[in-house]
Amino acid sequence: MPLVTVKPKFQVTLPARLRRQIAVQEGDMLDAVLVPEGILLRPKAVMDKQAAVSRLQALFAQSPQDSREESAVMAEAIDEVAAHRAGR
Repeated sequence: MPLVTVKPKFQVTLPARLRRQIAVQEGDMLDAVLVPEGILLRPKAVMDKQAAVSRLQALFAQSPQDSREESAVMAEAIDEVAAHRAGR
């Protein structure tokens, strides 16, 4: 089990092997939860709300003849965000 040192500003560095296993990258957010065994860190997907709103507005405004249901447009937007995150 790799050891992690708490730095002066309470920062910790995740060992490279663990970072690769959970595919965490610099700038990613982690959810920290207190559990009976200690602290559990889980990768957390965070989205820029304004960017999401702008993209949804663009999708809805594309073309008046676009007769897709709102749920289809939402699904497309969610797929785009997921593809963008996977491609980082």
